[in-house]
Amino acid sequence: MKGVVVLNKKSKGILEHIFFYSNEGKPFLIFSICLSVIGMICNVVPYLSVYVISKVFLTSKGEKKETIILWIAIAGIAILLNLIFTFFGSLGCHKMAFKTLYLYRMKLMEHLGRLSIGFFSKNTSGSIQKIMDENIEKLEGIIAHMMPDLIGSFAVLLLLFIGIGYLNIIMAITVLFSVILAFTFQFMIFGSKSAKERYASYMKASANITSSFSEYIKGMAEVKLFGKTGGMLRSLENYLDESLCWEITNYKNASFLMSLYKSMILSLLTFVVPVGGLLIWNHPAVSTVLAVIMTLIIAPALYEPLLTCVDYATQINLAKAGLSQIESIINETPLAIQDSSEEIKGSDVVFDNVSFSYESEVGPLRKLALNKVSLVCKEKEMTALVGESGSGKSTIGQLILRFWDVEEGSIKIGGKDIRAISTKDLMEKIAFVFQDTHIFSDTVRNNISMNRDVSEEEIIKAAKKARCHEFISNLPNGYDTVIGSGNIKLSGGEAQRISIARTFLKDSKIVILDEALAYTDAENENLIQEAIKNLIEDKTVIVIAHRLKSIMEADKIIVLKEGQIIEEGTHEKLLEKEGEYKSLWDLQFEAESWEIERKAGEQK
Repeated sequence: MKGVVVLNKKSKGILEHIFFYSNEGKPFLIFSICLSVIGMICNVVPYLSVYVISKVFLTSKGEKKETIILWIAIAGIAILLNLIFTFFGSLGCHKMAFKTLYLYRMKLMEHLGRLSIGFFSKNTSGSIQKIMDENIEKLEGIIAHMMPDLIGSFAVLLLLFIGIGYLNIIMAITVLFSVILAFTFQFMIFGSKSAKERYASYMKASANITSSFSEYIKGMAEVKLFGKTGGMLRSLENYLDESLCWEITNYKNASFLMSLYKSMILSLLTFVVPVGGLLIWNHPAVSTVLAVIMTLIIAPALYEPLLTCVDYATQINLAKAGLSQIESIINETPLAIQDSSEEIKGSDVVFDNVSFSYESEVGPLRKLALNKVSLVCKEKEMTALVGESGSGKSTIGQLILRFWDVEEGSIKIGGKDIRAISTKDLMEKIAFVFQDTHIFSDTVRNNISMNRDVSEEEIIKAAKKARCHEFISNLPNGYDTVIGSGNIKLSGGEAQRISIARTFLKDSKIVILDEALAYTDAENENLIQEAIKNLIEDKTVIVIAHRLKSIMEADKIIVLKEGQIIEEGTHEKLLEKEGEYKSLWDLQFEAESWEIERKAGEQK
């Protein structure tokens, strides 16, 4: 792409936002805007025709017919040219607007893909969705409407003022004074620092509403269960109240000044008539009378471009506030790729003295999720990570994917630091089955293949290995059945097996299973265990598990507690140690044998 602009932290104007990613199409947009402006300027010609015709009637003593017909024809041609230029100008501006929206969304999506997961933990999906949708959509209004209309309106205003000045300088000064006074009120409404802060707070409140409403819909079952006392509903109500307060406050702050502004603009004749009357009284010449009459005709023509400026002033402030939110995402620094000449040799995963925390260093409740952890997950072996909730198991898996960067130490794959491996290469080397599987609203085939170019035979083979081919075949349209949100729902175990099929199909050298067997029944668990055994023949497999029975055959089991490794070994050796692993094993055995007892005296 030509003219790509380098990311920077400096706040940008609207035009800089439009051409932030690429200057391609800028000459075409300028040309289209010029066409629209020329079309609007053509609207001034009829006023010139009225002036010439009026002057002919008032001053000419000879033949008037030819001149009148000529200027009527000129006015008609000007109206026709206005339609032509405005049409093609608007067409060009809209074409550029839609192209810019597409480019912006694609580039922003790419940028989001390079950010750490930490960014998404701080920003809800609803707020990001609003920025991607509504805020970027405002660029369409700026490019297709605001820019040509504002420039055209200023051009028309300038020409009309020049025309009034040509007729009579005093009348021009009168109109200019009233307009300047009106715009002073307008600036007080929209141009002040407090106004910009108000619009920024409005955009924030709007994003909060979108985010909270999205969470409200997702959690509808809980909302119904707990009623209005649910924290999710209270949060939404608070954001709605915040938005309402903004609307009321903004109206209070702007209503009086807006009334003054519109009164001034819509009452230009209030200034023009007395001044015009005095001019005619003092200089009752034909030229003076003609100047006053034309000013009375032209003054109302100033209303539309002036009010256009006011309407767009509000929209521009909202657009700026929205674009600043886009800019905040753009300025988020992606994960840096370090320079390294090392080659990846093998698929061993090595943690060397790794420390990491989800909280910032200055956070008062800061706690290390991992504290100086060192471990080796060897190629062609299964390494299991076990421990209590919050011990750091899932954190290890996500750090291997570089969802976050470690604070101390290093993580290496095949002897190379993952911070020196590109995101694309890193993702190709790792397949990850998440505990909470996400099923896309798409066909089963595309959910397994993830829209990669693979054959039908490969997809079916992966599905059979993951033991999901049978239930897929029983769906209404088999592999062409659309599943996911708003479509056919899968059970937790079925969704988990679809995710495992993705892993088989991806055929990465490193496989991470985060509670992959959490939703499988006893029958399918045994089948999947057999498939995993075949999978690890030439791969590094890391299993994060709570159910200890599912990792009894692991080559190595690592026990974590409070972010530290406290035990390491095979299932048999760890049981012999009578340590933390033995305690976890006994607790699970006891839990699985637990049953509800009847109270004394109850009949069986």
